[in-house]
Amino acid sequence: MLRGEIPFDFRRAVFITENSYYEGKLKYADFKKVIAETGIKLKNFIVESEMSSYKTAGQWAAFTYMTEKLEINNHKVYTYDFEDYFGEEDYTKMFVTKLMKEKNGNCHSLPYLYKILCDEIGVETHLAITPNHVYIKHISEKGSWTNVELTNASFPKDKWIVKDFEIPKKAVENKLYMQPLSNEETLSITLFDLANAYDVQFGVDSFYLSIVDTALSYFPHCVPLLMNKANYYTELGNRERKRAFPSLEYLAALKKSEDFVDEKIRELGHRGMSKKMYAKMVRMMAKQKVKHEKRQDREDKRNAKKKDRQEKKKQAELEQDVQKETK
Repeated sequence: MLRGEIPFDFRRAVFITENSYYEGKLKYADFKKVIAETGIKLKNFIVESEMSSYKTAGQWAAFTYMTEKLEINNHKVYTYDFEDYFGEEDYTKMFVTKLMKEKNGNCHSLPYLYKILCDEIGVETHLAITPNHVYIKHISEKGSWTNVELTNASFPKDKWIVKDFEIPKKAVENKLYMQPLSNEETLSITLFDLANAYDVQFGVDSFYLSIVDTALSYFPHCVPLLMNKANYYTELGNRERKRAFPSLEYLAALKKSEDFVDEKIRELGHRGMSKKMYAKMVRMMAKQKVKHEKRQDREDKRNAKKKDRQEKKKQAELEQDVQKETK
């Protein structure tokens, strides 16, 4: 796909990455079937909701399907995992395949599924990244960019994202973050995922580095990939120091390579977000999520009452018609 030999297919790229972790035990036909069936539901939902005339009908349908209780999602929304959002206890919590089964994911799997569904029904959306985070960008009805946050079902403004993720001015100016990713950059991010999954299973080695370098050749200023490369040199250095007779020359070479990558990251304007700060932000999102769910519950109750009144009215009218016919 990256070389342009076969068409861009984010759905397939995500599946290949996840299936590699499962050592080929998943079936692409099954995965594709569920996505296709959901796509049909979304298209029908757009028509039934009389939203077809809107440019963003597809994005609206995918967002509503994932965040609101509907018949087409069996009245169960996709939720954010506030306990293991980095997949540190269970790395498969990063996966779309797990999200589709359990409807519980994180800032990685949720936007991935959203984009896959939008791709399926033929509407354009883009992944966007911030430190430790992925979200969605698409063109609004007015022709400007809209941010879609699936973790708490919101549409944050750029200035809020800059503040929440502590993104330095230089990083914004260098367009490190908050940019709609191209197809090549999106596929590079799936290679980033592949490298991380490989690291979890086998640790870093020359194959790990080849994955990272391939991705960087298409997305050279991707900070997560550059950090992976720096991590590669760090890990090799840690291993070498554990040897009975570590090579000082080799350690110096590794340190030089690591420093070179770290300097490049600093020059781009990146500043890492601590896990403590990210956890604080997650707690804030959790509160926002609760508020959203309460609003949704209130709306569901109002709709249920409205439907009940309509049914009672219809029944009364039917009884009146029967009485008239009887007379």
